[in-house]
Amino acid sequence: MVIDVGKEYFYRLANRDKNQGDGTHNAEQFRKKYLSEFDSPEEWRIGKREITFDFTSVEILGPSFANEAFAYFTKYASPENILKRFHFINISEVKMDTINEELTEGYRG
Repeated sequence: MVIDVGKEYFYRLANRDKNQGDGTHNAEQFRKKYLSEFDSPEEWRIGKREITFDFTSVEILGPSFANEAFAYFTKYASPENILKRFHFINISEVKMDTINEELTEGYRG
């Protein structure tokens, strides 16, 4: 499955939840919409699902969004295992560094 994040969700990924910024297009909504199937220990232990995020149309990725959307799963899996199942294409080095940093630091929800 490939998600064109900027077109299918939003081009500006900055808000952690409804309480940050204007509260719209937030990471919590994103995670529930696209990643709910990954939200269980069993999925990370025995599941094989993978997902690809196309960042072609994403202009901004904030650390709090990356933390809530992707680092959230560090409670189930290591950053290395998360990146084996969450693939990022057409993403800038800076945005990928932001995701890697948040995965490394862990979830701070």
